[in-house]
Amino acid sequence: MNKLKPCLFWNILLTLGLGLGFLIIDITGCSGQVVPNTAFSVQNCWELSIPALPSLLNPGDFLQLEPALAGGLLLNGEGAWIFANGGRLVFADTVQLRLDGNEPVVSNRLNELYFTLNPSDCFFLDVGKQVLNTGAGFFLNPAGLWPEQTAVRQERATPPEGKVLLRGEYLFPNLTMAVGWAPQLAWAEDGDAVLWKYFGSPQKTALTWAMVSGGFAGTDLSVLFSYGGQWKTGLNLAKVWGDQLETHCAIGWEERDESQSRQLNKLFCALVEEETGASPPPLKATTAKGSLKALFGGHYTFTGGENLIIEYFYNGSGLTRKEWERVLPYLTTNTVLASEAQNYPVVAARLQRAIAFFAEAGFPGLLRHYGMIRFYKEFRPHLAWEQMAIQNLVDQSGLAIFRLSYEQDRYSLAFEVQIPYGKKESEFGLLTGERQLKFQINAGL
Repeated sequence: MNKLKPCLFWNILLTLGLGLGFLIIDITGCSGQVVPNTAFSVQNCWELSIPALPSLLNPGDFLQLEPALAGGLLLNGEGAWIFANGGRLVFADTVQLRLDGNEPVVSNRLNELYFTLNPSDCFFLDVGKQVLNTGAGFFLNPAGLWPEQTAVRQERATPPEGKVLLRGEYLFPNLTMAVGWAPQLAWAEDGDAVLWKYFGSPQKTALTWAMVSGGFAGTDLSVLFSYGGQWKTGLNLAKVWGDQLETHCAIGWEERDESQSRQLNKLFCALVEEETGASPPPLKATTAKGSLKALFGGHYTFTGGENLIIEYFYNGSGLTRKEWERVLPYLTTNTVLASEAQNYPVVAARLQRAIAFFAEAGFPGLLRHYGMIRFYKEFRPHLAWEQMAIQNLVDQSGLAIFRLSYEQDRYSLAFEVQIPYGKKESEFGLLTGERQLKFQINAGL
């Protein structure tokens, strides 16, 4: 059993102090009346990862994966203080203790800390670290501000982390206009990096944007323009039809990143040339001036309260079917080579090159067409069933998630199963360690 070392003990105390100290102070020296609103919650989660059968990224059980159990204890705190002059201070923080069989790791993540100023009735100014979501999609948002919003898989288990930004918002009679700027903030992402361990993630690039939103003929609409080294524009539309149906679409276009395109083509050509000896044409997505991504979907609430969400995602920066079929033989060859021990060094090198390509191409989410579905039903007032699936419409592989939850006023329990499915020669068939069982307990303080 691991023992807490003195230095780790002091790290825990420092982390708890950073994460919670702000929430228990009494704000003084501010003009006007202060209305506080604070909340705490404790989240305990355990995750058992069960390796899949040998896959194209684990040929012949080359990686020798074993079942792994990891746990985490999260202390979430949040607070909002509203001032009589219209200003607001918002703070949200997560202290995490991770247990995975090695030495316990403790960290702090400042999710939000920002001030809202209200110089006039129609103008608001936000300064600080803030969670700012744009887009109408449930599973992802191709018209969102941040690159991670377009990922096929989104992190939903922990509170979202904001960005350091400066944003102004002006309310016109029939629309809202917002402009903002997020600076580039770079620091190391390892266990010895103080900012990464106690503040949060760096911001890889600076971003400037403008967004106009409003309602027209019963339809919510927003238009986004942003620049972060490349231009991006986005359009979001959402409309409610009666009491049960909502439809939405989100469309984003982003200028091509030349350096990223060169690196992706370099990795792609290396795989195909090593396998066939012939140089392939460049990836189709890297020859255009930019990439288009679009999501179309809707919510339907049944009379009994069940909710169904269906969405389709077009990934214009993904591989075509022919390009994907050029990559698969390289992975299939690894399975043959891994059958003999003397080939292990060669297999290891080939796998490293394949993983580098997948990381650059955005795995999972490599191909062009995806369907997503979510069904939610409450069996009793406190017991609910949820199931989700992300389906690759090109090779018919996917990821299925089943979740059973029980919720009361101050605590909740949840049990979740995650299963990738599809042929071995498919995108989600590559997920070697993604069969997971999860158990989570949340308690409000």
